[in-house]
Amino acid sequence: MTGPDAAPALVLNADFRPLSYFPLSLWSWQDAVKAVFLDRVNIVSEYDTTVRSPSFEMRLPSVIALKEYVHQSRRPAFTRFNVFLRDRFSCQYCAERFPTQELTFDHVIPRSRGGRTSWENVVTACGACNLFKGNHMPRDIGMIPITAPKQPSAYELQQCGRGFPPNYLHESWRDYLYWDIELEQDGFGDDLTRITALSPAF
Repeated sequence: MTGPDAAPALVLNADFRPLSYFPLSLWSWQDAVKAVFLDRVNIVSEYDTTVRSPSFEMRLPSVIALKEYVHQSRRPAFTRFNVFLRDRFSCQYCAERFPTQELTFDHVIPRSRGGRTSWENVVTACGACNLFKGNHMPRDIGMIPITAPKQPSAYELQQCGRGFPPNYLHESWRDYLYWDIELEQDGFGDDLTRITALSPAF
């Protein structure tokens, strides 16, 4: 940690789950401090970094939780990125995972054949598969999407996003990003560890 600008705060909803996983819900240290002073959040964890003014001193929050629950939208936006996220950044024809700049989307039923640009007819594809499929119907060329395309819920996209964390994760965030992942059990006593992991600290 080199200074305040390198100290974003992970923002949790009132149920202690991140507001979003991808992109991860982060606020700048200025926004986090302002929310604390406005009494809109609880501080869950802090950095060692301190900010000072003539009248006060404060350790910067690393994890904050909203005091009022924010209901999530049930209908995510139909965007190229959300299609990639739904399909876990994997081509739905060859099953290979690619970086976003190497992905495109394919109309399962080509638009020239009456196919619509919708959640139910668009899948993630790599350039090679997209080019090979071209204007063919899926069954004519034997290219059936691995997973039938459908409109995901916001919750389903959040779950997908959890598998693609950002490169930078502060250690104080980890309990709130991964607390419901089942831990390996080596023997008696680990059950308590798993129960603790499944119960975020309030």
